[in-house]
Amino acid sequence: MRLALDHLIIRAADPAATLAELAERGGFPVLAPVEEVAGLASGIVRAGGLDIEVLGIGREPPPRPYGYGAGFVSDAGLEETVAALRALAFPTSPITRAQAGAGDDRRTWRAVQVHGLLPDPFPVPATTRRPGTLDRVAEAATGALGRVPAVARAATRHAGRSMIVVTEYGFDAGAWRAHAGTGPEVAGVHLGTAGHRAAWGRFPLADDQRLHLHDGGAVGVTRIVLAEGPAEGFAIGDVAFEVAGR
Repeated sequence: MRLALDHLIIRAADPAATLAELAERGGFPVLAPVEEVAGLASGIVRAGGLDIEVLGIGREPPPRPYGYGAGFVSDAGLEETVAALRALAFPTSPITRAQAGAGDDRRTWRAVQVHGLLPDPFPVPATTRRPGTLDRVAEAATGALGRVPAVARAATRHAGRSMIVVTEYGFDAGAWRAHAGTGPEVAGVHLGTAGHRAAWGRFPLADDQRLHLHDGGAVGVTRIVLAEGPAEGFAIGDVAFEVAGR
């Protein structure tokens, strides 16, 4: 089982304004405008082969946008992935379901939060126990909530400082993304782990030369290097965007 980088997460007090700034300054096409669901707001731009999600989460918004974390996809089913991560001593949440859009644009997905990789993770209950009945009951409960995943309840309170998530898409994500175009390709992602770098050595990542881990400095996604793009670098809050070779 291997995990591939799928998207980056920027947390912001005003997701719509931050999404618009990303589109204007970085030339990233908007994949999904900001949608609000039960106290959580999310919008997405496309950056080459990655998504950049702007997330409004938590009762107390951050003073500046910052790199909240990253999302991954697995080459195995989500149940198998959860079992493997827990066997590697990574606490994970139960699988939750969510959906967005309506009609032909309806999109569904399932996801788990992973703890132990960044400090102060999003405070959803997580465990290293072997998956069993409680996990199946928890997933069924989130399904009954329709478009609002159970984690949205926590999202309206304390959001923590970071988020690592593994997502399994229940729709043709590739086709959906193709409608928006690609935008500038991401050549490098710098992620501050705040003393958790050793744990990343156990995390079953696919080989990806774009991801650079640092124990020192700020926590989360701090720098995104683009293969091409605007003439000059820029910053969105605490996240620096640079163009390789410039």
